[in-house]
Amino acid sequence: MPWTKAKTVSIVGTPHVLIKLVVALVLPVFANSQAAPPDKTSKIHLVSKIVGKDFLSETIRIGDLNGDGAPDVLFVQNLYGPRNITCLTATTLAGEILWQTGTPSKDNGRAYCDLPVQIYDWDHDGTNEVFYVQQSKYLDCPPGDARTVRERAPRYEGDATMLVLDGRTGKEKTRFSLPAPADDSFLFANLTGRGRREDLVVKDRYWNMWGVSHDAKVLWNYTGSTGHYPTIADVDGDGRDEVFVGFALVDHDGKVLFQKDTKGEHQDAAFIARPPDGKWRLLFGDGGLHCLDPKGADLWFRPLGEAQHVVVGHFRSDSPLQVMAVDRTPVPTHRRDANAWAILYLYDLEGHELWHRQMEKGEWCIAARHLQWFGPGQPDCLLVYGYSVERQGSPKPARIYNGQGEVVDELPLQIEGLPGEKDFNTDCYGMAADVWGDAREEVLLFGSRGFSVYANTRPLEKPSLYNMNLYPGM
Repeated sequence: MPWTKAKTVSIVGTPHVLIKLVVALVLPVFANSQAAPPDKTSKIHLVSKIVGKDFLSETIRIGDLNGDGAPDVLFVQNLYGPRNITCLTATTLAGEILWQTGTPSKDNGRAYCDLPVQIYDWDHDGTNEVFYVQQSKYLDCPPGDARTVRERAPRYEGDATMLVLDGRTGKEKTRFSLPAPADDSFLFANLTGRGRREDLVVKDRYWNMWGVSHDAKVLWNYTGSTGHYPTIADVDGDGRDEVFVGFALVDHDGKVLFQKDTKGEHQDAAFIARPPDGKWRLLFGDGGLHCLDPKGADLWFRPLGEAQHVVVGHFRSDSPLQVMAVDRTPVPTHRRDANAWAILYLYDLEGHELWHRQMEKGEWCIAARHLQWFGPGQPDCLLVYGYSVERQGSPKPARIYNGQGEVVDELPLQIEGLPGEKDFNTDCYGMAADVWGDAREEVLLFGSRGFSVYANTRPLEKPSLYNMNLYPGM
């Protein structure tokens, strides 16, 4: 049945800016987005699913695009090997297409790496823009081939280009040049003291990173091991962001505050946390899990095969914060086959292991995200997703773990091939966002053949509006 729920919804996809609007979030019933039938024993609800569409992808972004205050979905397709973006499709959560730029293809839904796309209210006018990077021309390298991953070029012709689209229509609003190699990923940061994250940190695959001001001027260039994705925070309290890339911390003006020997490694995940004691922790994963202080001193280290994901959260009530890490290759020789598996670890802030959970055989390519599944004031959960080595047929369900290492819920990605399609890839990716509007985060699962949104149906631990009356003294 269709439903309407008036709520104050926090729209995600706009870094560190909460867009809170009182909205009526309506998810109509439509042909390819039917909710699951009621199940008295189930603790989850399938809010929406989109299957059998050629615009689906392993990369999405969430944010209000049409200006109605409700979250929308941006599906991002690319050529898998060359990594250049080919199609953007904006839809409502229910699957209604708002706009599309480029040509969708069932063959372009896979993602080799993070793609340079974000949703943000760049000009602070109350409506979101869509940002994506268009590659410069790669020279002296083989032509783009979806079977061969292309991470850099010996030479480039021209610049990379940042395109800024109107989130409501998909029409171009403006564009500006970026350094030619800067086509891997980017994030918004406050580098110039504007009081809001309106500058950019852009990077190539592993080797360079640039600070770019709001008026498109290159402020600085950092050369070194950047890893997959930086993380930012105002660590020194000067009103501007520092950029942490794992082996180095870079100040807002490009000054390198510390830089460590990578020994041939790169960071697979980075996280900055400030616990109640006020002391910053800089965590990252490579061949192990590292915890540093803002001066680069080692606080502790835990050797792992490949610490692919690192997340800090309040997963348990017996201490303020804990650290989660995914070891994706604990078996000898980093084997990745049907007999390999990943291990999920939880540590305290001092690096002591609280527990670990081994995945099933074949489940080596997993990832994890922080999830507020039970709402404000309750311990956080871990969303674990990925795929089995077979990568065919129905993907294994994503799992939600609590701080004790128990599986709370399992959520299947809803998938379906295109008409006549029998053999297709079933990678599963996940993220958390409050799209239902109940102060809890929902789980969004997505892949090249499906998109699903799940909500927690358990009563909120902090019930509201249960003593309703005309007198506001309660």
